[in-house]
Amino acid sequence: MKSIYDILVDWHHKDPDFNFLEYKRSYTLNDVIYEVESLSKSLSYISSNHIGIHISSKLDFILLYLACIKLNKVPIVLKTTWGRDEISSIVDNYKIDHVVCCWDDKSIFKKNINTYFFEELINSSRGCGIPSSVSKSVIYESVIFTSGSTGFPKGVCLKKENFFNSSVSWNEQINFNPQDRYTICLPMHHISGLAILYRSIHFKFGLNLIDSYRDIDSSNSSLVSLVPSILEKLINQNSSHNSLKLFRAIIIGGEAASEDLIKKCIELKLNLFISYGMTETCSGISGFWINENIDKYNSAGKPFSNVSISIDDSGKVLISSKMNMLGYYNGEKQNDKFISSDIGEINDGFLYLYGRSDDVVTLKGEKINLNYIENTLVQHKLID
Repeated sequence: MKSIYDILVDWHHKDPDFNFLEYKRSYTLNDVIYEVESLSKSLSYISSNHIGIHISSKLDFILLYLACIKLNKVPIVLKTTWGRDEISSIVDNYKIDHVVCCWDDKSIFKKNINTYFFEELINSSRGCGIPSSVSKSVIYESVIFTSGSTGFPKGVCLKKENFFNSSVSWNEQINFNPQDRYTICLPMHHISGLAILYRSIHFKFGLNLIDSYRDIDSSNSSLVSLVPSILEKLINQNSSHNSLKLFRAIIIGGEAASEDLIKKCIELKLNLFISYGMTETCSGISGFWINENIDKYNSAGKPFSNVSISIDDSGKVLISSKMNMLGYYNGEKQNDKFISSDIGEINDGFLYLYGRSDDVVTLKGEKINLNYIENTLVQHKLID
């Protein structure tokens, strides 16, 4: 299977003037290919098959990421929200020796790490010297980290096939078209942001890159992905209602949406698609349009067509799909079924989540989920 960069090149050959990226100005496919080609000349002198990426700018991240893919170097995506101690711990634990970052972040990394500054790479083609040779034996395309909300962040190895099958699954739900423009306000170091880049290249539509949710403008965009807390902030700003109504799809995930938020979305008649997924499954694996299933508002939707979801004896959610990761970085490969930490059940074909296994205690032989109890109590009419 071709890499995402090779697919981009094929698209560029057919439509070089297509307006692919929008960030302060328009970047055609021709512009993007030129920038990636220039950047890759500098990256080719880095003597490693793996390169850590610590870049907050969405535009710079995309160019650097694609340049790594072009050179068959595996980008290891580091979260820019990590502090210095977290970065040091991750870099030491996973033995990441080469990192590209911005000048402003140079103090984050230890002196024994080979750091390269994006500002220098983008302005230099390194005209002298001999490029390093790169092994093509690595069978995964990139490494992206879990949130680490339940422990030490894990590096997830994702293959070309994982991203492609994820894009195909999402296309079956959203039905992408060349006239679409997808606003990315989520960080690129999250799978929810990175996967959108892949969808746009696989299905040939444009991206609008913004720095803050406050910059969301549906006048030049038809799709957007948000976490529920951000959508709630936008809804609470009455001035955003008309803009939100113009999106043909508002995709939310990453955290549970409150009943109150869902009801507001239904009342405003927003085109809301609720999804469920994780880094290990290369983004969403289930979901539904809320306006078509209002009575299922508290579910995580139906499994996508190429996904099988089951529940084991302990209540954990088991996932089988072509989107399942290859395995964890510097760890064992993943089996056919991914065992999540989520506790749930399947009812009428819809997946319902009740918390995580980390929140489960045993009382008199019975497993009790503390998160489920908390949610039940909070929704009780006698509790304010």
